[in-house]
Amino acid sequence: MKKINFSQLVEILKERRKKNEKIEDEVRNIIKRIKKEKDKGVLYYTEKFDKVKITQIKVEKEEIKKCFKKIDKDVIEAIKRSSEKIEKYHKKQLPGGFILKEDSYKIIFKFSPVESTGIYIPGGQSPLISTILMSTIPAKVAGVKNIHIATPPSKNIDLILGVCYFLGIENIYRVGGAQAIASFAYGTETIPEVDVIAGPGNKYVNTCKKIISGDKRIDLPAGPSEVVIFSDSSGNKKFIEYDFKAQMEHTDGFGLFITTDEKIGKEISKKVVKNGYYIIVKSQEEALKIINSVCPEHLQIISKTPSFLVENSIAGAIFVGDYTPAVVGDYFVGPSHILPTNQSAKSFSGLSVYNFLRSYAIIEVKKNFYKKYGKYIERIAEIEGLKNHSYTIKIREKY
Repeated sequence: MKKINFSQLVEILKERRKKNEKIEDEVRNIIKRIKKEKDKGVLYYTEKFDKVKITQIKVEKEEIKKCFKKIDKDVIEAIKRSSEKIEKYHKKQLPGGFILKEDSYKIIFKFSPVESTGIYIPGGQSPLISTILMSTIPAKVAGVKNIHIATPPSKNIDLILGVCYFLGIENIYRVGGAQAIASFAYGTETIPEVDVIAGPGNKYVNTCKKIISGDKRIDLPAGPSEVVIFSDSSGNKKFIEYDFKAQMEHTDGFGLFITTDEKIGKEISKKVVKNGYYIIVKSQEEALKIINSVCPEHLQIISKTPSFLVENSIAGAIFVGDYTPAVVGDYFVGPSHILPTNQSAKSFSGLSVYNFLRSYAIIEVKKNFYKKYGKYIERIAEIEGLKNHSYTIKIREKY
């Protein structure tokens, strides 16, 4: 772990963003080829990037079922318990809409689920079964009828398939990376075009999501993993060490330790040798400036007086206290662990049921509305120079 100052941090963050920008042309070429060649393009990139030659893109239902039967009972129990917590939390998120009524008009504002979603599950580094739970359960709670999964044809696919079977998901495709995102965005002979694309991934996946977002609704930029840990002198050093190491297990992970206690900073830096950075600050106000320049995916706050940072920090999710590591959010307590990264927490929220819902208004106006409000609408239309907009109101005043 390297000691840095604020200016150095700013340069590190800039460099991280530049790495994504450098691959945009490559990702655009992938999108172009998938749009043109469809399944043929999927097979080409699967062989090129995953080093696997497949003949069938969609996984057969029987294979999915067989993979479930291979899962140990204790793993199924853990998945079940985690699923229950995630489902319970997301059911609380479901919005109810509202009705607005006056004597001359009524508006009903309501939500309904999108018809389909394509969810990307990374599988190269490890079998991210928690990501399946954290992405598909919000979609199921929202009421999405058609849930499709794309995951690379890696050594980890069997466990991923088994968990999908547990969740009742049958539409699964052996495709990874940017080509999976492009396939969901524009469709192939085998992979359908979907309404919403969700799920985390590497820089190629996120760059592709960014590019296609002009054509297709995406959830958020999610990945690679990030953690910022703030601690004053009250923090448990052993906890901090392993909380930091946990997030650094992810490929290309970013970690920053901020502390008001120089002694703790030096001790942690000796324990965490390979990855990450640390900064010594004089106050929580100084720490806040640093936190909100990073806008991290995970923010852990360990302090005798955490309220200032809890209330003012910008992060994908905030974990408070010695006994609340980011890992409990990764696996179990309920909120989705698919969170905004690369400073995007300034404008994006973590994955939730809202990513799979569309909202709309139903408006009903009575005749007496025009006597009361017609002149105001007409005046605005006249200012904008739209005569027929004005006339369509005037004509109703006469009948």
